Amino acid sequence: MKKDRFLKLKKRGIPFKTTVLSMFFLVTLTLILVLGLQLLYFAKKLSLESVDLKLNSLAFDIQNKIDSNNKINHNIVETLNILDEKDEKKIFNIYINILKNNNSLYAVFTGYKDGSFYEIINLNSHNSLHEVYGAKPTDSWLLIKISNSNLSKREVFLFDDNLEMTSSKITENDYNPTLRPWYKSAILSNEIIKTMPYAFSHINSNGITYAKQIDKSGNVVAIDVLIDDFKSIYKEHIKNDYIDIYIFNNNGEIISSLKEENQFFRSFFEYKKKNLEELVRPTIITFLNKKYIVQVIPIKNGDNSEYISIFADYDSILAPYELQVFNLLIIFTLTALIMVPIIIYFSGIIIKPIYELVKESLKIKRRRYESIKKVESSILEVSYLSSAFEDMSESIYKYQNSLEEQVKERTKELIDKNQELLKLSITDKLTEIYNRAKLDKTLQEEFNRSKRYKTEFSVILIDIDFFKKVNDTFGHQIGDDVLKESAQVLKNSIRLTDVLGRWGGEEFLIISPQTNLEGAVKIAEHINNAIKLYKFKTYPNKVTMSIGVASYFEDMSKIEEIVLNADKSLYKAKENGRDRVVYHEI
Repeated sequence: MKKDRFLKLKKRGIPFKTTVLSMFFLVTLTLILVLGLQLLYFAKKLSLESVDLKLNSLAFDIQNKIDSNNKINHNIVETLNILDEKDEKKIFNIYINILKNNNSLYAVFTGYKDGSFYEIINLNSHNSLHEVYGAKPTDSWLLIKISNSNLSKREVFLFDDNLEMTSSKITENDYNPTLRPWYKSAILSNEIIKTMPYAFSHINSNGITYAKQIDKSGNVVAIDVLIDDFKSIYKEHIKNDYIDIYIFNNNGEIISSLKEENQFFRSFFEYKKKNLEELVRPTIITFLNKKYIVQVIPIKNGDNSEYISIFADYDSILAPYELQVFNLLIIFTLTALIMVPIIIYFSGIIIKPIYELVKESLKIKRRRYESIKKVESSILEVSYLSSAFEDMSESIYKYQNSLEEQVKERTKELIDKNQELLKLSITDKLTEIYNRAKLDKTLQEEFNRSKRYKTEFSVILIDIDFFKKVNDTFGHQIGDDVLKESAQVLKNSIRLTDVLGRWGGEEFLIISPQTNLEGAVKIAEHINNAIKLYKFKTYPNKVTMSIGVASYFEDMSKIEEIVLNADKSLYKAKENGRDRVVYHEI
C-alpha cells in the first residue's frame, strides 16, 4: 500500500528532469529579456556617447584651427602695419608672398584716408573668382588700384603664376574704403579689429576682415579671409551621410556646414534658439516628425561666440548597435539550445541515484535500519548523501530513545519558568506581596462568586499614618523599609484564605472571602494592634495605621462600590484621629 502511494506521488509530481529543463528555459528566457533590454539601453547610450565623442573631438580640432588662424592673421596684419607704403613694388611682392603662404586668405589690401585703395586678390582662393573678373585659367593674381587723383575710376590688372601681367583694364568705381565697416572700426581702435562673418557681395562665400590703422595715419591695412568651411576636418570625424554639422553664431547665421542644404537648420534654430543650452549634452529630440540626436557646443572665435552643432538621424545611428544586439541575442539563444541535450544527459545521471535514495529513505521511515545500504554514484554529493542516510538511521534510533526524557525535562523547565513569570506578574516588587492587578482580579472573582452563590466577602483598606513624614524625615530608603516590614506584619496577621496586596503607595488591601463585616472588623483590629507592637529595624518610631472595612451586600451592582465604601471608612478613620478601625454600615 505504501509502495502504491509512492508511485501515485511519483505520477502526480513534476519529474526532476522536467523541473531542471523548465528552470533552464525560464532562466534563459529571463536572461534573454534582461540582456536584450540592457543591450538596447547600452546601444542607445553608446550612440549618444558616439555623437558626444565625435562632436567634442571635432569642436576641439576646429577650435584649434580657429585659434591658429587668428594668431596667423593677427601676425600678418602686424607685418603689413610696418611696411613702407610708398614703395608700391615692394608692397606688391610682399602681398603676393603673404597670399601664397596662406591659402585661406582671399585678399590683402590697404584703404587710405583720401579714398584711394590698393588690393591684391588670390584668384585661386574661390572657384568663382575667374568668372567674376573674366580671368583666364592661367591667371592667379588680381590687382585692384584706386588712385586719389581719380576716385571715379578703378584699375584692374591680371597676373599669371609667374607674376607676368596678362591683361589690364579701367572700370567705373563706386567703392570708397573709408565708408566700409572694417575701415571705420580700425580707425576707432588702436588694436587689430576683426569683423563678424559676412557675405561677400561678388562671390558666394562668407568672410572675415582683419584690419589695423597704420600709426594713427588714417590709413588702414587689412586682409580678407574666406571662412574655411572645415569640410576636411568634418570628414576626418564624420564618415556617415546621416550626420550633419553646422557652425553658426548667436543669430543663427550659418558660418560653415557639411551639406549645402541649410533650410533644415534654419527651421530648427527658430524652434530651439531660446533653449540651446539644453543641448550641450547629446539629446534625443523629435523634430518635423523625425527623431534626431542633437548636440550643440559653444566655441570661441576671437571675441565672437559661435557654436558647433551635430545632427544625427536617430534610427540610422542606432541601427549598427541594434544589429549587434540582435546578433548577440541569436548567439545566446543558439548556445542555450545546444545546452539542452547536455542538461538532459547530466540530469539523468543525477535522477537515477536520487530514486535509489528515495527507496532508502522509505526504509528509514519504516525503521528498517538494518537493511539500509549505500547508493553508489559518480556524483560526489549523492555519495555524501547516501553516507549521511546511513549515519542518520543510527542517530535516529538513539535520538528516539532519549527524546522523551528530554521533552519531559524541557516541559518541567517550561512549567517552572511559566510559574515564575506568573508570580512576577502578580507580585509587587518592593513588598513581595500581591500587586494591584492581582487584587483587581481577585475582587472581581469574589464579587462574581458572591453574586452567584449569595455568599459574603469583605475588604479591608489600610493606610500607614503620616507616611510622608517618614520619607521626609528619614529618607525614601527608610520609607521603603517601613513598607516592606509593614507588609510582612500584615501577612502574618491574616488568615491563609485572605488575599493581601499593595493597593498603591502606602495603602494595602485585604480581601477576606466568606467573611462578614463583623469578622473582617476583628481581623482589622488584630492588624491595628500588631503594627503598633512591631519594632522596625531601621525606623526608630512606632507606626500606626488607619483602617476602613466594608462588606458585600446583595444589592451591590458593581465591584467598585465595596472598595468605595472601604475608602469612605478609611477617610473617617483619618478624620477621627487615625490609628483606628472604621467599618461601613449597610
